[in-house]
Amino acid sequence: MSGRNLVVMRNAVPVRDAAAAKAPEPRADFELIRASLSADYISPADVKGALAKRLAGSNKATGAALAAFEARARADAMFLTGEDIAFRLLPMLNLTGWKGRVSAVIHASHSLKWRTAARLIGTARVGTYFTVSTLQRDALVQKAGLPAGKVEFLYDSVDAAYFDPALAGAPEGDGYVFACGLENRDYDTLSAAAARVRCPVRVQASGYFPQAGTTDGDLPANFEINRTRLSYGDLRTRYAGARLVVVPLNAVPYAAGVNGLLEGMAMGKAVIVTESSGLSDYTGLDSLIKVPAADPARLAETIEALWRDAKACEEMGRANRAWILRHAHVEQYAATIADRMLAG
Repeated sequence: MSGRNLVVMRNAVPVRDAAAAKAPEPRADFELIRASLSADYISPADVKGALAKRLAGSNKATGAALAAFEARARADAMFLTGEDIAFRLLPMLNLTGWKGRVSAVIHASHSLKWRTAARLIGTARVGTYFTVSTLQRDALVQKAGLPAGKVEFLYDSVDAAYFDPALAGAPEGDGYVFACGLENRDYDTLSAAAARVRCPVRVQASGYFPQAGTTDGDLPANFEINRTRLSYGDLRTRYAGARLVVVPLNAVPYAAGVNGLLEGMAMGKAVIVTESSGLSDYTGLDSLIKVPAADPARLAETIEALWRDAKACEEMGRANRAWILRHAHVEQYAATIADRMLAG
């Protein structure tokens, strides 16, 4: 044990051969947090007890919670990467004499299930709940009744040193409109908008399929989908080649789409984003263009106008990257969490 802190994750920590050549990747927030805390990782792979293994089954969040519970005696503090782990682990810790503190990122506390869980669990063993949306912070404080001092909003983050346009080279040709990601993306609206514009639209979405009854052949000729997972380097190259980025979303009360939004901004791109209450902390900038949800005509009009204005694309892109460097760099995010935990 390198310290008295644990970083608890749903997914197994990849075991890397330090001697093997490896392409550079974005720095993970949890790895920076772990390094700052001199912590050990805990994941479902660390579950020891036979009963705990049976209880966990294939549920990663339950496995992570049970593994952390088994390891509690060697920890004074734990950082949990999501509410699915936190709201499983904390009830178990409440039944023990453990004196440590848990801090966790809470992405989605708006559902009645999670709000009720947060209220019933209490905060006796909670250091800080971090949220990347003020809407989620307010749900915990105003609806779940948690003390305001236990819940902190901070901007989500991107590794701007990796997603840096200077590292990707100049785009070739006239570029394209680019969109990526999966969670709560509205690619049906984007494809309908693509049918109304003349510019090429490229989508990186490994899990997107057209609506039932349609096929890729029914999609507009200028609408290209790649469903094969890309390396981070290839993803950065796709961003670099775009003239502008679109983040088409279903409007939801949590920060769905924030990763794609921040990556596009870090790459110095003009960004069109669906107006969604969960992203309101990020989308009030003059350097972003918001469009209504499920409105292909408005989206097409906005794409067409921005596509024709290369100067506006450049100015918006510069402003977007500058905002990332001031507010949403992964080092800032990790340092905020680690500093709060180290301060006790």
